[in-house]
Amino acid sequence: MACVVGKLKCHLRDTSSRLHIARPLKERSLRLCRAADELHQRLGRSPTTAELAEQLDMDEEEVLDGLAAGGSRHEVSLDQPVGNELDGSLGELVVAPAAREKPEDLLALPGLVSTLPELEREVIVLRFFQDLDQDTIAARVGFSQMHVSRLQRRALARMRAQLVEP
Repeated sequence: MACVVGKLKCHLRDTSSRLHIARPLKERSLRLCRAADELHQRLGRSPTTAELAEQLDMDEEEVLDGLAAGGSRHEVSLDQPVGNELDGSLGELVVAPAAREKPEDLLALPGLVSTLPELEREVIVLRFFQDLDQDTIAARVGFSQMHVSRLQRRALARMRAQLVEP
């Protein structure tokens, strides 16, 4: 039973961070957190990097690396306000991902869409060019959302098959 618990702890420790951090660095980070808490209690203030290094017999660079590794575990909200003077949020500053479509695919798209049966073509245009969800499309074309989903899947399969054919 102890072996299973140990394996679970290792798994959680190794996968709890969004970034991969080597186990020795994680362990150093945990030691630094414990030492920082102990020194804070003893000194009545936050310890300096030099005090942490002395307490754990490390150099200051190792302390800084360990603290940075520990800081990587904290999640930041994209709704977090940016600065005191700006009205925006952090999410507004994130650059939108670039288009994944290749230019040659975009050139082939009108021809692919034009070969679809009328109802499938209408579903594809409403979904991907007018950015409507399947429920809205279903109300517009007079079918259930499930049927719209089938039409969309069938149309995409037809277009993929045309791309593969010589």
